[in-house]
Amino acid sequence: MIKTSRKSAQDAGVEKKCTFQVIDATELIHKSSELQRHRFTKAFSNAAMHWILRPEDKREAFFRGVREALAPGATFAFEMGGLGNVSEIRAALLMAVGRRIGLERAQAADPWFFPDETWIQHIMEEQVGGWKIEKIEREWRPTTADEGGIPGWIRLMARNFIEALPEDEVEREAAIKEVVDVLEIVCAKPGGGYMYSYVRLRVLARRV
Repeated sequence: MIKTSRKSAQDAGVEKKCTFQVIDATELIHKSSELQRHRFTKAFSNAAMHWILRPEDKREAFFRGVREALAPGATFAFEMGGLGNVSEIRAALLMAVGRRIGLERAQAADPWFFPDETWIQHIMEEQVGGWKIEKIEREWRPTTADEGGIPGWIRLMARNFIEALPEDEVEREAAIKEVVDVLEIVCAKPGGGYMYSYVRLRVLARRV
C-alpha cells in the first residue's frame, strides 16, 4: 500500500509534499508524538477499524490519537463493518469452531468488532470527547462472492478462527468444510453464486 501510494504521488507530481509511514494506529497517542500536534486537516480510514478496534483496551486510545493529530475543525471520515456485518459467517464459524474448542475460546479468536451508531457516538462525543458527529449511517450492502468463493473467504478473512483450533490439518479442514457447507446453503443466490451480508458503518466526524 505504501509502495502504491508513493507511485501515485510520483505520478501526480506531489511526491516531495508527501510522507508515508507504517504506524500502529492504536498507539498514536503513546508512541507517535510527532503526529500529535493538531496540524492535520483530514483523516481517513476504510475497512480497517473493525480489525484494529477488536481489543477493547485499544479503542479509546485510538480515537484520542486521531483527535490529537487533527487541527480544530478538521474532519475524520471512516467506513468500517457495522453491527450485523457478515453475521451468518460469524455464526457458522462460532458454531463449528466452538463445538471443537468451546464457545468462549472461539469467541476470543473472533478478530472483528462491529459496532453500531450509538456506540460510535458515545465513545467519540462522550467517552473521549472533542468530536462532533456530522453524519453517521449503517447500510446493508449485499456483496457477491469473488472467484475464491466461500472457501477462499474463510481461509483468508477468518484465519484467526481456524488457527485457534489444534494444529491438526485434518481437523482444521473438517471445520472449514463444516462452515462452508452451511454457508453455501445460507448464502446461495437463486441465480447462482453466493452473497455475503456486509453491513457498513460510515461516519463523518469533526474535531472540535
